[in-house]
Amino acid sequence: MENWKDNHLSAILEYPFDFERYIEERLREIDELDERKFVKKLLLEGLGKVIQGMEAKYQQLEHRVYDELEIAENQYETVMTVVEQKHYDPTNGTLFPVTEDDLDEKILRGTLHDGNRHWLGSIFLETSDSRQREFENKKEYPGVVTQGEEHKITTVEILPAKRYRDAMEGLYQVFQDNHIPWNTINTGYLDKFYDVFIQAEGAEPVPNSLEEITIDFGEYNENIRYGWIPLWNIEWVKFDCADFMLPCMNGRYYEHEFSLEDKNEKDGYLIQTNEEILEIRRERKKIILKSLKETFENWKALHFVQKETVRSLDYDAPLLTNRKRDSFIRRYAENSRVQLMTKTDLFRRIMETDIRDYIEVVGYEICYNGMDFPNIKGMNWFVRDELFPMESRKVLLLKFKERQQGHYLNDSMVRFVISQIQMEISEYRCVGVIT
Repeated sequence: MENWKDNHLSAILEYPFDFERYIEERLREIDELDERKFVKKLLLEGLGKVIQGMEAKYQQLEHRVYDELEIAENQYETVMTVVEQKHYDPTNGTLFPVTEDDLDEKILRGTLHDGNRHWLGSIFLETSDSRQREFENKKEYPGVVTQGEEHKITTVEILPAKRYRDAMEGLYQVFQDNHIPWNTINTGYLDKFYDVFIQAEGAEPVPNSLEEITIDFGEYNENIRYGWIPLWNIEWVKFDCADFMLPCMNGRYYEHEFSLEDKNEKDGYLIQTNEEILEIRRERKKIILKSLKETFENWKALHFVQKETVRSLDYDAPLLTNRKRDSFIRRYAENSRVQLMTKTDLFRRIMETDIRDYIEVVGYEICYNGMDFPNIKGMNWFVRDELFPMESRKVLLLKFKERQQGHYLNDSMVRFVISQIQMEISEYRCVGVIT
């Protein structure tokens, strides 16, 4: 069939039956040329048109059913990438810094200064998760500080960039406060950022940035990227009572309306709670904020931009998203609220996530000895509402195959999909391996 991947049957049957090719292959078995011409005309112009007509009718029926089974659009899907700070484009309205402080090292230096430990900068480690753990466990690396003609040997300490962990934990809390279901965000980039610190010794001057020191990261030197920052499709916006119509009184409280009438209907908005906001309630085309305050200023909202991501100049890194691939089976499952715990359904849910360019699931096992599979921190580490401890659960071992051999994000893609599946399956502890 033509354009098989463009229609919805590709979500149900992986390989179509090509009747035209089948007929041509059978025709080769007829030695008599005139007989072959007659049979070809009979089959292709007769039976062929019947088959094409039946396929067209089935496709029309499928489209009717598919279009009726709509799923609600997710207004809170995320997109993430990394760029060099000097290439950041502030006019790009689809990608924003995960933390605004990344644009000003002076602010970061003052924020991250810890007693005698001075922050020199951040690095991005472009390597696999296994090598990353080895890099992280070593913690300290030698460096040379050059001051004039004097060279001083020193040691630097590397730590995971805490500000990005705080950003993720804060984002999850905003989802909770707004009563919006949480979907795993692919933090494959954020997890590979490290802060570099140096200890101050007495009154001796210390370097103020990574440009003033030469660090020997050994075997990881070729994987270190300097001056990179993460971007995502989320921006903070401030608003105050002047942006609203007059609030209405509801007993002893004021209800302020955050209007969505003038906003892009595909974009999502979440309100950050504070001590002045008592309740957040969502209604059609507006968000109601209940407060004791009649007036306010500098309240904050999160804006999730859902239009197509724009790649500015030198925005070359892949985009990591938590979007799910649309399909007929997914629409049916979403509408019927039925989750079948079958191999086919499990694999479908896995491959609906945005991992197809990197890995694919090829098998699974149920294992009873959880000690054979040590815990690896997932991407939902801040979700702490499990009723039963992970250690007491059987292990669902999911096996993956690399589509891009040796790509440094493959391990992160496994952690991402395992983190999401773990939220959907509570009876097992999910573990992923690349075979």
